[in-house]
Amino acid sequence: MSKGIVSILGLFMMMVAGSVLPAAAAESPTNGDVFTLGEVIVSEEKQAVDLATTVTEITAEDIKARSAQTVADALEMLPGVDVEKGGKGQSYVRVRGFDQGDLKVLIDGIPVYEQYFRDLDLAQFPVAAISKITVTKGASSVLYGANTMGGVINIITKKAGAKPTYEVDTEWGDYGTQSYTLNTGAKSGDFSYWLTYNFSQSDAYNLADDFDPADGFNGTHTVNGTHFQEDGGSRDDSGYIRRMINAKLGWEPTDETSVFLTFDYHNNAKGIPVRTWTFSDWEQWTLGLVGETRATDWLKLKGRVYYMDFADTIHETATAASGLLGKKYHQFYDSSYDNYTAGSEVQAFINAGQHNYIKLGLNFTLDHHEQKEIPIGSSSWEDTGTFEAQTYSISAEDEISVNKWLSIVVGASYDYFKPEVKDSPDEDGEIATDHADSVNPQIGAVVTLSEKTTLHASIGKKTRFPHLKELYTSSIVTGNPGLDPQQTIAYEIGADQRFTDRLNGSIAYFYNDISDLIDTTTDSEGNKYYVNINDATIQGLELALDFAVTRNFSSGVNYTYMNTKDDSTGKELYNRPRHRANLDLRYRFPFGLSTSAQGSYVARQFYEHQTTYARTRATNYFLLSARLEQELGRIWGVEGRIYVAGQNLTDKYYVEDGELTAGRTVIAGLNFRY
Repeated sequence: MSKGIVSILGLFMMMVAGSVLPAAAAESPTNGDVFTLGEVIVSEEKQAVDLATTVTEITAEDIKARSAQTVADALEMLPGVDVEKGGKGQSYVRVRGFDQGDLKVLIDGIPVYEQYFRDLDLAQFPVAAISKITVTKGASSVLYGANTMGGVINIITKKAGAKPTYEVDTEWGDYGTQSYTLNTGAKSGDFSYWLTYNFSQSDAYNLADDFDPADGFNGTHTVNGTHFQEDGGSRDDSGYIRRMINAKLGWEPTDETSVFLTFDYHNNAKGIPVRTWTFSDWEQWTLGLVGETRATDWLKLKGRVYYMDFADTIHETATAASGLLGKKYHQFYDSSYDNYTAGSEVQAFINAGQHNYIKLGLNFTLDHHEQKEIPIGSSSWEDTGTFEAQTYSISAEDEISVNKWLSIVVGASYDYFKPEVKDSPDEDGEIATDHADSVNPQIGAVVTLSEKTTLHASIGKKTRFPHLKELYTSSIVTGNPGLDPQQTIAYEIGADQRFTDRLNGSIAYFYNDISDLIDTTTDSEGNKYYVNINDATIQGLELALDFAVTRNFSSGVNYTYMNTKDDSTGKELYNRPRHRANLDLRYRFPFGLSTSAQGSYVARQFYEHQTTYARTRATNYFLLSARLEQELGRIWGVEGRIYVAGQNLTDKYYVEDGELTAGRTVIAGLNFRY
């Protein structure tokens, strides 16, 4: 038996042993209600389509106990989810081995992404306005529309509760790290409002003390006689400034009718370690209008329209005069994106009698991307292309209650994708590209053996259309307008068991057969371009246990085993750990002190080294985090709390996706609520 397996079994036994201690922390209340209108499938209704696959939920209390600062941090402890840094210093989220570009990320039901790469740096989004996050894996509901090959992440924000809310939260850490948050909301008759404002900044994050510059991270570049290489201490070019506003206005004239206007705004700037680049600006804002009404006893209607605007500029700090760090990464002094997405969706929920609950959906999005650069050797901006893509999805789903113990969900979607070049320096006029379409059927079953035991199984086809970058880029890797969509057949079987009123467990086996994987290849002349080159398989097992032995102590443990294979090479896919185990412990003392601790163990994964480009096996690592929070009591109606939290408390030096990660990090904060 390998040392890795022994370590995992040992950690799992420690988790189980720790979990049978007095448990079940009493959770403190959080101001603001969950904005359920931002959900596509309402989790509280326990619809069969969610029960037939795996849906994991992160609450506001989970986010606080884990001292998560961003959405990326909040997702770290979930089974089947892996968060790593890479590329432009972004935090990439993978679900069951699928890249973030294969996922659909939503904020209150509105898809959010950068329209060219179709990625999104979830470290750019603070958690200040979040009430919960749901992660749907496998054969997610067809109502989510196209491009859900790897699953769906829906970030649900807060709305006004029954009582007015006024809350201020402040945090401080080393290297000038600070954060200030204001939450306020109230109801007046049929109307309500909610407002969150957050400002965060940091000069850098700290590397572990045992980091060795000889490892070659950040390369060994020389520009105009200046040598660039990471030397430890504070991470070069890792500072940031974040500004966020989340607001909504609501009108709820009856229990069955509601309309909300939502606004989400982010204005950030950040350094990019390794590349001597900075995002001199990074701005995204979304405006949405969503409403639902029960037209009759058997028909509920829901609709949403939205507009998302995205713009950013990368500035090359090292080559602004005349230097060059190498063509692979540095082809411009400045590069700017100016993008937007306009979209809409309509859903109908039909209660067709005792045995059928039918859902119909129609989704449309228009993605628009404009790009310009100041190339190396030039001093003026040049247009490098304008591209668009239209995506349509028509879906239908029927939840069939066969009897008290068996439910079946059957659904299908027709997805249509139409990209085109609106303007290109290499072409004249508007150029259409062949469309792509796909029919995606799926079926799932839920078997209720008893009040304590539930089985589920599902199989579904999922499609991810090519990104605009993969179709049209002309930089380091050449685009290919003839790309076919990626597809997978997703299988899952699992069980949920309530052993006692305080002990719950779940297990799920998943298998994905992926075809037409979009990858890069290099021709005989050294040119690199996108092609449908690989097939791949991803399979694994997820286990989870939650304990609540007492009101004051709780414990949760999960473990994910994942085996990936690139069928063309026979090798494991990059940056997909074979083993990942997480432990979460929480205890609340009678005198108002709340404590929590989290541990994560990651083993066996490979990455491409930044400078040698060699296939490299990452070191296995264990991370430990903790938080202490003390209630200060209530004075004149104001409730106060003081807290301190630490991440990577053992100062572990480790690498994710070929990127250096933070060493020990400690923050302290104050919270006041009225």
